[in-house]
Amino acid sequence: MTTETQIFNAVWSVIRRRLLERGVAATELCEQVIRGHGKLGRVDGKLRAGTTVLDENNVILPMLVRATSLGMSLYLGNRRVASSSVLGAGKPGDIGAYADSELVDTVLRKRDIFRGTIIRAGVPILVIARPLYLGDRPDEAGPIGMLEAFQNEQAFYESLAAAARVGAEQRSAAQEEAADGMESVIHFLDDVARRLQLLALNGNIIASQAGEYGRAFRVVCRELGTLADRAKGTVSDVRKLMQSMGLETGEARHEQNVAAEAAERGTERDSPGPSPRPTALPTRSMSKPDAPARLAKPERPERSERPNRPERAEPLQRPERPGKLDKPGEPH
Repeated sequence: MTTETQIFNAVWSVIRRRLLERGVAATELCEQVIRGHGKLGRVDGKLRAGTTVLDENNVILPMLVRATSLGMSLYLGNRRVASSSVLGAGKPGDIGAYADSELVDTVLRKRDIFRGTIIRAGVPILVIARPLYLGDRPDEAGPIGMLEAFQNEQAFYESLAAAARVGAEQRSAAQEEAADGMESVIHFLDDVARRLQLLALNGNIIASQAGEYGRAFRVVCRELGTLADRAKGTVSDVRKLMQSMGLETGEARHEQNVAAEAAERGTERDSPGPSPRPTALPTRSMSKPDAPARLAKPERPERSERPNRPERAEPLQRPERPGKLDKPGEPH
């Protein structure tokens, strides 16, 4: 809730009390105007003030309504006989309708003035009602009817809130314009401080190069540096004062908007996105997968079909070794 809303809500109670007081004054004025037309009486079931009929085609209530900006109703007993209103005050009451129980109890029975809020058709209506007697003063016969002033409380509150918002927007625009003007002055002071610092720095360099002859110039440069520091401090103080007064410059508003956008982007990035839907895994059959087809082994031929092996060749007979030769000289 903003500060302006809190202030308006606090002021509304005072405005409502003043509105009730205005309603009391309006009903008192209405009674005086009615009695000014003549003595009150009931003739042929109609309420008259002298020769003026007050029922239905009442010319007195519309005049008072325009003068007070409040709705007005006239009751004969507890039945409404005339009603008029203006834009914003609420819808006029139905002719012939009966009064609210709160009005009957407070005004007709207790003979007192009613001040309060009554809910009619779901809408809060601020009502002020006073008893109406035949004579100028209360009598033992009791009131002959009632005079009522009413105001649509919700419509009145909204109109005041709209006016307050318009005023606040105008003040805000004026403050923003003033803040932008002050920001240009701050930029100028900041630029002066920066230039003074550069002058002081360059002067100190030249003074150091001049040696003994640059002492006096060094003092001047020191004063320039001090003046630059004071100018920078003044700029900082003015910025703090603007913040305390609630004045935001165009640059400050731009920086706030950029920071808010960056924070929003960071929040969106950090926030977990919608969880991906799990991909349905292919259902695996409980049966064992088919074994890969084995390579067909070549059929082994039957024994009878085996190729005949070549018969083993008979081993070559070694030639007989000749016998030992007889030695010569030995007889056979």
